[in-house]
Amino acid sequence: MDKLAVELVTLIAYFACTDGGQTGAALSLVSKHIHHATRPARFYSVSLIHSAAQVEHFVQSYKAELDRSTDAVPRVRHLCLSFFGQSIDASASPPAAPAAPPAFKPPSTREEFLAQQQQRAQRMRATQTRMDDQYVRVVPELIRLVAPTLESFACAQAQWRSSAIIDVVFPCLGEMTLVGGDPAFLPFSMVSADRPRYPALRRLHHIPSLLNKQVDFFQWAVHAPNLTHLRVSRMGAHPEITVDTLVKVMGPNAPENVFPHMRQIVVQPQPSPPSAASGPPGAVERAFDALCDRLRVAVRGARVPTVLFKPMVVPEGTPATNPSKGCVRKLQNEWMTRIEGGEGCWNSVIGESTIDRCWRSPVMEVGLAQ
Repeated sequence: MDKLAVELVTLIAYFACTDGGQTGAALSLVSKHIHHATRPARFYSVSLIHSAAQVEHFVQSYKAELDRSTDAVPRVRHLCLSFFGQSIDASASPPAAPAAPPAFKPPSTREEFLAQQQQRAQRMRATQTRMDDQYVRVVPELIRLVAPTLESFACAQAQWRSSAIIDVVFPCLGEMTLVGGDPAFLPFSMVSADRPRYPALRRLHHIPSLLNKQVDFFQWAVHAPNLTHLRVSRMGAHPEITVDTLVKVMGPNAPENVFPHMRQIVVQPQPSPPSAASGPPGAVERAFDALCDRLRVAVRGARVPTVLFKPMVVPEGTPATNPSKGCVRKLQNEWMTRIEGGEGCWNSVIGESTIDRCWRSPVMEVGLAQ
């Protein structure tokens, strides 16, 4: 490696630094020659999913590197960010909580299903409350540093109650995955319609959270005018604005300036609630069935090729005490797959395949626009 031209070593480093930062950090310690040659690629991909302290440490290191660099400045191209904090870090001490059951028991009744959903949301909210202020202090500076060069962004923000407002544009961002609704720290209201926040965005994957933050897809049409692929996973019946705007932008009567370059839409409902043991369906089941029926109708009349998958299935054995961990790990894995050139969640091919290999879920409805 010491005999190769610096330009070749740098190019090799870009192909190697796709794991969120570990390889880049390791290469910088090999030798002076490798440290210099791999410097531009050191922060090519960055994964910050453990804590606010990790975000702060990265910001300090990144700023120091920018100050030292006179040429071949290292830039962040791919970022995976989670606000779930130490619940993801296996080495961190978990907060005090009641002892968890030895195994997760899937709900067998409607009442158990609703109780588990409520308990999970309460645990997530209690854990996050202690970390809100820490993230507010470090995230704005991080986003301002990386926004000009970021090409892909995966963010699990869930219930983070951000009091920070960041007025930035992402001129190079081509792909984004959001868990938990729109980023609260990047409101569309702060950006004028003639200055889209995501002018280069092509692929958007929205995964709503248990707390059901609303998503207005007409706002996305304004601030991501060049979107070509849209996926909504874990789609629920509430809030209504999310369902309503999605159905309307899919429909043939959508205005011409709403996602004019759209090529494919993929939708997957949230896990279906257990049926009542006896008696007629309750309000939860009726709302879910109405959602699925409405999506079927919308897909059949969609103006672009659209796929509706069957509801997501929660794998057996999912730990009831830490539902965020598996979600963030899967988000990180999908993000890395895309950086390395894989299909990730975009491997559904309308008209050729009836199985989405990412979610292992059969197709429920396919709409092929004429």
